[in-house]
Parts: sequence; structure tokens; C-alpha cells
Amino acid sequence: MNIKNYQTYKKEIKNQLKLFVPFLLGQLSNCAMGTVDTVMAGLYGTVDISGVAIACSFYWPAYLCLAGVASALTPTVSHLLGARRDKEIPDAFYNAFIVCIICSLLIMLALSQCYRIFNFIDADAAMIKVATDYLFYVMLSIPATVVFNLVRALFDGHSYIKPSLVICVIMLLLNIPFNYIFIFGKFGIPAFGGVGCGITSCVINFIAALMFYVYMKKSALMRNYFVNYHFTLDYVFIKKFLKLCIPIGVSRTMEVACFSLASVIIASFGPIIVAAHSICINISSLVFMIPFSLCLTATIRTAYAMGEKSFEKALVSVKSVCFLNMSFLLIYMSATFIFREFFASLYTNDPYVIELASSLLVINCIFMLPDSIQIVFMGVVQGFKDSKTVFLTTLFAYWMIGLPLSYALSHGIFIEPLKAHGIWISFTVTLLICSIIYALRVSYIFRHKAMPKLLLES
Repeated sequence: MNIKNYQTYKKEIKNQLKLFVPFLLGQLSNCAMGTVDTVMAGLYGTVDISGVAIACSFYWPAYLCLAGVASALTPTVSHLLGARRDKEIPDAFYNAFIVCIICSLLIMLALSQCYRIFNFIDADAAMIKVATDYLFYVMLSIPATVVFNLVRALFDGHSYIKPSLVICVIMLLLNIPFNYIFIFGKFGIPAFGGVGCGITSCVINFIAALMFYVYMKKSALMRNYFVNYHFTLDYVFIKKFLKLCIPIGVSRTMEVACFSLASVIIASFGPIIVAAHSICINISSLVFMIPFSLCLTATIRTAYAMGEKSFEKALVSVKSVCFLNMSFLLIYMSATFIFREFFASLYTNDPYVIELASSLLVINCIFMLPDSIQIVFMGVVQGFKDSKTVFLTTLFAYWMIGLPLSYALSHGIFIEPLKAHGIWISFTVTLLICSIIYALRVSYIFRHKAMPKLLLES
């Protein structure tokens, strides 16, 4: 590598790290909020934590669908900036807002009917009541999540991540006292138990949305966009945006639903296996924030480069993010393997659960390799606005291969039952398939300089 190339990659890696660090801190703040909800609801009672868990199995797929739809604005804005078409950004934002609002209304309608599904669950009535009431309050906050996620995507598209980080940290700091007030009943407010987590989420989502919107209107970066601005309904843009955002939103929902169903598959094996699997999932989810943050970085940098119609800059971005991905992978994979028993012991004192969780974490270390590769390459593919590939890959790998294989290996259709180990082996195979498909797709795009259709239409 000559000096010029070295300086080019050094500069790109530096730019990516400036995006990666706040992305990672923001994602960890979001994860911490979920942990706080679980712990505080558990302190109130077993019925409450179980009710919240049931409700979240319906809410999170719906939320991630909406967040995925809104996230499509990020590569759209980055592409416009790269193409020096800044004046089109306000129209893109408000037309995307209309799409997201319509999607949010549909999601609220779907969530409002979940009580019908609860009626078929043979479970404790008090637990179902907690789940129903929790879902009602988080459902009310769906419009706020539209504003929050869309304005966040607007800032992210500008590679300006600081507002997202600051507001996510504020949300985490507010989450603890608000949960304390609403769950346990303080300052004259009745104790809502686990339902209080839902009330807290609703309140905080509206506060976050308001902070983000006010910041957007007052930010020097954004202010000029909206001076003397007159909204124009752009049906052509909406059609293109739908082609980009719907596959991303549906893909995120399918992915999280697949992992949720995998947990259901092993539920009959007893509490020790379920507990060990849950510990492994939790540790894996926290570690996943590292490659996921690189995925977001890859999307922004690739979209910006393609806005400039520069495959050379895009290739530098891809090689740089792959270098960072492999560097971080070696660190967290090694740490997980070496300290697997210690990490498992942080969750439980049961020696049987610790032993099983530790053995699952060995498989998880192997799982991390294709997982980190597939998510980063998926970010690159999204940067090329190739959401169709993301959707088809998720559908094929997770639902046509992953789920059937999970059941076959865990319950022993062809071999001896592997139980939880079978689930993690199937996860690894699933993500290996995803990583191969995404890598081949990215390779094809660069080799043939083949811009996906949505990118050509932009």
C-alpha cells in the first residue's frame, strides 16, 4: 500500500470511528433501558415481569418494523448530500413522515387487537392483565416513536450522531426514576406494577420525540432547510421510499420474530435450558451492538459515496468497515470465550445453568463470526438502497432454513435432540448463509459497477 492509499484509508477509518462510537453508546443505552425495565418489574413481582415479557414479545417486533421503516431515511439523506442535492432533503423528510405516520396507524391497529390473541393463551389471568395494560400504554406512544426515529434518521443521514446519543442517555437517566414512581407508586401516584414500565415508556418516548423535534428546528445544521419551506406532496418520492422502507421494516420484524420463536421451540425442555439460552441471548445481544453500530456506519458512508457516484470511495468505505469489524470481532470473541463462565455467573447462582450457558457461549463465539460479517455487509447493501436483497435474504435464511433447522436439531428430527445447542447451531448456519449472500451481492455490485434499481432512480 502506497502513502496516498494509506492516508485515504486512515482518514476513512477515522471518519467511521467518529460515527461508530456515538452509535455504539446510543445502542447500549437502549439496551440498558430494557434491562432496567426487566429488573424493576421483577422486583415488583413474578407476575408483573412475566406479563411485561409477554407484551414485549408483541410490541418489539412492531416497534422494530416502524424503526426499520423510518431508518430508510438515513441512506436517502446521505445519498442526497453526496449528490449535492441538499434542497431536496426537507421534502424527503416530510414525505417520509407521511409514510411513517400511516404505517404507525396500521401498527397501532394491529397492537390494539392483541388482546384477542391473549384470550387464547392458557395463562394466569393477572399476568395477562398486566400484558394487556402494558401494551395499551406503549401503543399510545407509537406516534411519538415515529417522530423520534424519523428525526434521528435525518440527523444520522447527516453523519451527525451527537443528538441521538445525548437524547438516548437522557432517556436512560429518566427511565429509572420514572419506573420507580409508576411501578411502586410514589408522590401520590398509585402503584401500577409492571404496567408502570409501559407508562414510563410512553412518557419518555413523547419527551424524547419533543426534544428531538425542538432540536431539529433550532439546530444550525437543520435550520436553513425549513426557512420559508412549503411542503409538497411528492407521490414519486413516496413510491420510491415505500420500495426502500417496507422491505427493511418487514425484514427487521421477521428477524426478531424468528429469534422469539426459537425461544418458544425450546420452552418444553424446562427452566434450566430456557434460562441458559436466555443468558446466552442476552450476552449475544449486548455484544451484537458493536457490529450493528458498524452496520449503521457502513450504510451512511456507502450511501454518501454513491450519492457522489463514486464506486472507488464506496469501496474504501467497505474495506475500512470490514477492517474495523474484524478487529473488534477478535477482541469481543476472545473475551467471551475466556470469561464465559464469569459472564454466565453474573446472571445466576445455579451451577447447572452456569455450566450449560458456558457451553452455549462456546458455540456463540463461533456464531459471532458470521453474525458480524452479515450485519456489516447488510449495512453496505442498505447503503446501495438494495432493500429487496435484505428482505429476500431474511425470508430465505431465517424462515425457510433457520426456523425448520432449529426445530429439527433441538428436538432431534434426524439426530439425537441437541436442545438449546441445536438452536445455536441453527442460528450459526442461518447467519452463515446471510453472510455469504450479502458478501456475494456486494462483490457483484463492485465487480460489475451494477447500481441497484432504486439507486439509479434516486
